[in-house]
Amino acid sequence: MCMVCAVSRDKQKRAGDEPSATREKQKRSSGDEPTVAKLMVNPAGFGFAEPLDGGDSVYIPRGRLGVALDGDEVTIRFWASDKGYEGEIVELVRRGRTRLTGIPRLMGRTWVLEPDDPRVLWRPEMVGTGEPVRDDLVVVAAITHYPNDPRDPMLVQTERVLGPPDTLGTEQLKILIERGINPEFPEPVIAEAQGVPQSVLPEDLEGRADLRKLEFMTIDPVDARDFDDAVCVELLGDDVRSADMRLHVAVADVSHYVREGTAIDAEAALRCFSAYLPDRAIPMLPHALSSHMCSLVPDADRLAMVVSMRLDAAGEASEVQLRAAVIHSHKRLSYEQVAAELEDEGKLEQPVVERIKLLRRAADRLRVMRLHRGAVELNLPETKIILDQDDPSRIRDIVPSRASKSVARAYNLIEELMLAANEAVGQISVTYKLPMVFRVHDLPDADKLELLSAAAKVLGMEVDPEKLRTPRGVQKFLSRAETHPRGQALHMYMLRSMAQASYSTDNLGHFALASPAYVHFTSPIRRYPDLVSHRVLKAHLARSGGQAGPKPVPAMPDIEASQAQAARSSSRERSTADAERDSKALFAAAYMRDRIGDRFEATITGFGSAGMYILLDRPFVDGMIRLGTLERERGELYELEESGVRLIGKRSGHVLTLGDRLVVEATDASLQRRKVDFVYVTRLAVGAPADE
Repeated sequence: MCMVCAVSRDKQKRAGDEPSATREKQKRSSGDEPTVAKLMVNPAGFGFAEPLDGGDSVYIPRGRLGVALDGDEVTIRFWASDKGYEGEIVELVRRGRTRLTGIPRLMGRTWVLEPDDPRVLWRPEMVGTGEPVRDDLVVVAAITHYPNDPRDPMLVQTERVLGPPDTLGTEQLKILIERGINPEFPEPVIAEAQGVPQSVLPEDLEGRADLRKLEFMTIDPVDARDFDDAVCVELLGDDVRSADMRLHVAVADVSHYVREGTAIDAEAALRCFSAYLPDRAIPMLPHALSSHMCSLVPDADRLAMVVSMRLDAAGEASEVQLRAAVIHSHKRLSYEQVAAELEDEGKLEQPVVERIKLLRRAADRLRVMRLHRGAVELNLPETKIILDQDDPSRIRDIVPSRASKSVARAYNLIEELMLAANEAVGQISVTYKLPMVFRVHDLPDADKLELLSAAAKVLGMEVDPEKLRTPRGVQKFLSRAETHPRGQALHMYMLRSMAQASYSTDNLGHFALASPAYVHFTSPIRRYPDLVSHRVLKAHLARSGGQAGPKPVPAMPDIEASQAQAARSSSRERSTADAERDSKALFAAAYMRDRIGDRFEATITGFGSAGMYILLDRPFVDGMIRLGTLERERGELYELEESGVRLIGKRSGHVLTLGDRLVVEATDASLQRRKVDFVYVTRLAVGAPADE
């Protein structure tokens, strides 16, 4: 018998109307008890410790770093100071780096490694090198001895040569090594993957709902390699505008094939996430799973976890039902196909078109309800690298993703349905007090909101920072910014003021989604937290008499195990995101090498101690105008205003403001630094004439 969890949203606490005590960031007055944190070292020699429990960053001065390295897990003591929290390292818990990349250098009679990463403050000595050392190639070196005191040397041994520096291939490999991402699977994982069945077996159907007759279909990018979700909606009446709907979201049942205690599971837990780079995808799971048995390919039976719910005309969900099932995807569609059909410009068969439009109506209902709650939509485009199909090493263009409004609407269709499924699972987890790893997003930091308020005032918009402590307040601010001449700059400033989403067993709710409980459930092929949530839900269904699939059902984890997984997932998510960002920056630098001397239109997106950050219109590339270069070109010193949004020439009073439109010229593109430098040429009009 299927387990039905009746979840009525009118009984849920509305997140975002007022910040509750449980969702406030826990400020500390002191750190008498040692706190576990991850150390982030600045190349200047100091560091910041990021507590794993999500508290505020702690400044660690140069003299208190001891033998800790960037990326290490440490325990710290800290105290309040004039500039926030300051502290010291008490104990080293776990080393974060096992390998370094760099170029060998001969110092006297000793070979040392010059690390590529400036955050590595040591100059490691090279030992046990089995082959002739060259000083013109980048190598990967394993750390064989960590220093025990500041005078103790770090020792490394060469593992392999990556290639010449400042080439796309070498620099891409360096990024993967720096971020702990392995493009290859170990032999035991490959061997296990070879034993995965090629089709659904009769015994796999035990304890499952048979939903193969439902008209499920997948909607993904045209070049998608895996399909971890499929959707279906049924109209429960005659009037598409007012009748209730039954929405079904099917997600690949990865937990059926990836069992705890296996080599595949251990490797997936180590990786935590798939990485999507411009020229390749590095999956969390072997291809036999990610692209075949755990992919909801069309015209084949597949195992799935299915969330079903009833939607009324206002977008209220009820009668939420969770089941292990077997489904059959009847159609594989791309976002472009869906976009064309929503614009009445497609060529698909009529029954498929009708299903697409009904799915869009369901998504519209959910979106209206979500925005009514106060959900925040920043709508900032991401960078997309366009590679030559015949030669992936050739970069054809760099553009903003989702440039077409019709394609964005197709993406949003799936996003809304996935949000609804994740939120339904979150509410089930709260109702039954499951040891779940929640996806949480805390309130914006009050100090950052004060800075945002001051910056917005300089840009011509008055805003009360207290009103930005609720999702509804942020939503109203962004709505006003839409029509502001510097609206994109205000959107970016708001993004920087927001807390970073993370994983936690402590349900803080999700601020940006205005959701009281949210769980990542819909992407277990590429996110390990989703796989963990499937296991928790199966264990819950089994002990509650629901359809949990064949035995043995995963055991319910204890809260300590879930907490450890949440911390691990948050850390790996940041590393994976950094690798993806660094890789895009690398490809952008490679693309711009052939554009040195060219001029571009750009927007100022921020200021820092080194200069001002800009974003080109086309190609869609980030860069910097260095302060020293600007001052030499203009013949005067510049000072950053206290608000942080205006740079002012001390002699002439020449002002450069966040959101200003500029003409710039490319002067340098470094693959090793993954950065592009520009010089200021002139200012374009944003309500003012260009400079003479």
